[in-house]
Parts: sequence; C-alpha cells; structure tokens
Amino acid sequence: MEASINTIIPDVKTKEQKREEGRRRALEMAIAKQSNESNTCTPNNKRRGNRKSDRHGARNQHRHKHFAKWILDKFPHVVRECSSSSSTDEATMKNMHVLDIAGGKGELSARLALCHSLRVVMIDPRPADVASVYLNSVVPKLPKKWQHSLEERLKHTPSFVEDELDKRFSQLVTYFSVASDDDICSDDGDDVDDCKVLFEDEAVEKAVRNASLIIGLHADGATEAIVDAALRYNKPFVIVPCCVFPTLFRHRFIYVDDDDGNEKKKVAVRTHEQFCQYLLDKDDRFRQELLPFEGRNVAMWWDGK
Repeated sequence: MEASINTIIPDVKTKEQKREEGRRRALEMAIAKQSNESNTCTPNNKRRGNRKSDRHGARNQHRHKHFAKWILDKFPHVVRECSSSSSTDEATMKNMHVLDIAGGKGELSARLALCHSLRVVMIDPRPADVASVYLNSVVPKLPKKWQHSLEERLKHTPSFVEDELDKRFSQLVTYFSVASDDDICSDDGDDVDDCKVLFEDEAVEKAVRNASLIIGLHADGATEAIVDAALRYNKPFVIVPCCVFPTLFRHRFIYVDDDDGNEKKKVAVRTHEQFCQYLLDKDDRFRQELLPFEGRNVAMWWDGK
C-alpha cells in the first residue's frame, strides 16, 4: 500500500508542474509573437504579405481596450464603487460590480478585472477561460514593462492570474433575458419594489441589483434586455449594438417619415441603424456616441439619472 502511494504522489506533482510550465510557455510565445510582428512588419510587408491587416477583424482587434478606457472615463463612479483597492465603506460597496452581459470569451472582463482591478460579474451561456484569454489575448497588447512584471510574478507564483481572478471575477453560465412589461408590474405602480421578479434565475436578479454598471459589447440577442433591465432597476448602462436578428425579434418597430414627409409610418426594425433608433426611442435620456474603433462602434448609454 505504501509503495503504491509513493508512486502516485510524484505523478500528481508532475502534472501540476507541466500545467504551470504550459502557462509560462504560452505567455512567452504570445510576447515573442508580438515582438516578431512589430519588428518584421514594415509598410511594404503590411501592404503585400500581411493580408490579415486588411480584414475586418484586424481593424477592431483593440476594441476591448478602447471600450474599457471609454467606460472608465465616462463612468468614474465605477472605480469608486467596484475597485478592490477602494477605501469606500465596504459594508455598502462590497457587493457592487460591473456586470458584463454576453461577455463571450471574457476579454473585456479580463481587462476590467486584471488591468483595472475592478470586481466583475460576467453572464454568458458558454463557460469562459478568462485566465487563458488574459494571458494569450490581453497580455501581448500590454506595455512591455507590464509584460515583464507579470512574467516575474508568474515565476514566483504560477497561479497568480487565477488567484487574482478568484478575488474579483465570477461568471454566471446562463442566458440574459427579461420578461415583458405586462408580466413584470402591477397596474398600481412602476417602482422596482412593486414589481414581480424580472428574472427567473435568482443569481441573475441579484447580479443586476448589485451592479454599479451594466455593459454589453456586441451582446447580440441580449442587447435589448440590458436596456430594459437598466430602466427597470435605474442602473447606468452602456451597450454597443451589433446584430439585429429581425426574424427572431419581430415585435420591434420604429416610426419614420413617409416619402412626402407629412406623416409617420410604422417600419419593422431590420437594419443596424433602425435598431439603434429603436433602442434610443425607449427613453429620451439615452445618449449615443461613436467609439474609437472600426466596425459596429455606436455606443448607447445612460447614467441612471
């Protein structure tokens, strides 16, 4: 029995060591790749050999970085309420977080949680490996001194990224959708306390109530649900609409001037521009702004006031 135990323990340790070495190699390879690209991509190379630079995906590959910076500039209260190093009363703010809806692989959440030390809750039906996304997608785009600093930390503490995420990040693996207004509130009031539960999942309901800001970057089918939830709970939000899904959401209509400009006619929402107008029409306090990246870059936001 003792012999069998002695043979098992080294194997377990070896697997863990291999896992840690794999993380370090992934980081080193990502940094080396970025360095090689910056050294070899001359203007002629970009024009002739690097066809990826002409693709749509390459033009907005930094959208998460630009969006995160824009969020912190536009909503400074988020830093005060969601920062893990904030001196604000913990009894009041300990549950406050940024709520990232349809966060996908988690790059935006990774930037907010690890680069800006904010508490983040992400909702997406697909489990995300945010630590891997941070090491392979975010770190290579960071300044060199940040990359070298992280390398040194990982040498001493291989689980450093995972440990930091455990402190500030969590994911609810589910969809984000809301009930219709007819199913939510009684006829005698529209206050949140007078309304029925907006979400069937209690964890989602709690995440919305404790959100300092609700965000959705290309949140697809959840985009309108973010707006409706923010209005119901008086929560600041920002969305960047992308796909319209006109056959899935047939209830969406806007009113536009007819050909003579004399009266309004009802038109089904089918284009991105119509979708943005449809969302803006929900409340005249909403604002619209272009973000500094290409592609779908129209941000729609409200400060909750």
